Amino acid sequence: MSKTSNTKAKILTTAGRLFARRGYFGTSMDDIAREVGIGKSALYYYFDSKEQLCKKLMRKNMLVLKKNLRQAAKQGSTPFDTLLQVILVLLDFRIKHPEINLLTTITGYNDQEEPIIRYIVKMRIAVIKLIRELIGEMDITRKRGCKFKSVFSASLLGFIFGPFVPTEREINSRELAKQLTRYSLTMSQQKSYA
Repeated sequence: MSKTSNTKAKILTTAGRLFARRGYFGTSMDDIAREVGIGKSALYYYFDSKEQLCKKLMRKNMLVLKKNLRQAAKQGSTPFDTLLQVILVLLDFRIKHPEINLLTTITGYNDQEEPIIRYIVKMRIAVIKLIRELIGEMDITRKRGCKFKSVFSASLLGFIFGPFVPTEREINSRELAKQLTRYSLTMSQQKSYA
């Protein structure tokens, strides 16, 4: 890897960590440059704006997440196994890439005209659609309507990527995935979710 590639990767990693800790709007380009150990002008050499940096980071993460989710869904032989694998991928991804929580936390701002908000909302919708597609093929959701699949997918994403999910040091992701899967399957059989 070249020095330019290393620096760019370090900027993305650092920005992701700061976005996860402080939020998008609570992180400045100054903060990122200082943490990386470069000047602000050097940071602007690699990225024209904080928005461009965030988009690059999220786009890169989303490609990996989508690929991992599709692979996980193929591994399951039963609805329980499929859902377990999907939840496990989401949990592990959230732990390894904490900045992905921007998918659920950036909506706290009223200015929907902000381009980064529209971009993040678009990405969140894409992940929800993918989860809905993956779980839509399972027997437990075929009997339910589209509304159930949408609510279930959005709830799953919100819970896993929400700010209250513990970090890797605090949980066993496999055990939490099993608990969430059991709970989800139980809830999917409730009559009130028709």
